[in-house]
Amino acid sequence: MQEYTDFGADLVTTSRQTTPLPPDYEWAKTGLWAAFKSAVVYHTMKQVGRLYWRGVLHARLVGREKLAPYRDQAYFLYGNHTQPFGDPFMPILLADPQRAYTLASAANLGVPFFGPILQLGGGVILPETAAQTRRFLSYLRGLVKTGAPVAVYPEAHVWPYYTGIRPFVTGAFHYPVAFKAPVFTFTTTYQKHGVTVYVDGPFTPDRTQPAQVQRKQLAEVVHSQMASRTQASTYQHVIYRRRAK
Repeated sequence: MQEYTDFGADLVTTSRQTTPLPPDYEWAKTGLWAAFKSAVVYHTMKQVGRLYWRGVLHARLVGREKLAPYRDQAYFLYGNHTQPFGDPFMPILLADPQRAYTLASAANLGVPFFGPILQLGGGVILPETAAQTRRFLSYLRGLVKTGAPVAVYPEAHVWPYYTGIRPFVTGAFHYPVAFKAPVFTFTTTYQKHGVTVYVDGPFTPDRTQPAQVQRKQLAEVVHSQMASRTQASTYQHVIYRRRAK
């Protein structure tokens, strides 16, 4: 049984949860040594991810072929956040053979094992100040121009094995609107003896509408699609109950 106070509660924390992002944090690591380390870490994460999702969770990927026509361009992947260990790997597996990038909060830098290698494995830390935001968006724009897939977990916090879809973080749909990129969803559902991940899309907003309207359209269609896919969950490994105030 897991109790929560509201849908925005962070149920998985670390001792360095509130450590701020350094003001001089660098998103772009250059040089041959940095490229080599990143390639090694990313390849290792791909193998570990495949072993975990296939070997441990017995996962089936349904609809991954929908991404194939978009292999030569950037797109955004939106998924439900239910696997503390597995979620960093799923965008890597879905986007293969492309290199995927995943937006993550600075709190993830303090996570054991993942924190130190997060950036090398495609993690893109979200900014915390106006100055950082300018550099972050410049870096993200560069990734999009190279045709890189970018993953977003719009629920923000991980709730292990949760079988619903929580409300999305405000602003999570700014990026595909600003960069005019298609959107796909991947929804992890749970069965007693396995996991099924459904890929759906592409979704695009009405580009004739103002950006604010486009963001709202995408948020609604993505939430609706993922919520409908969660109906495939037939087993609750963790029971969630809202704590009475």
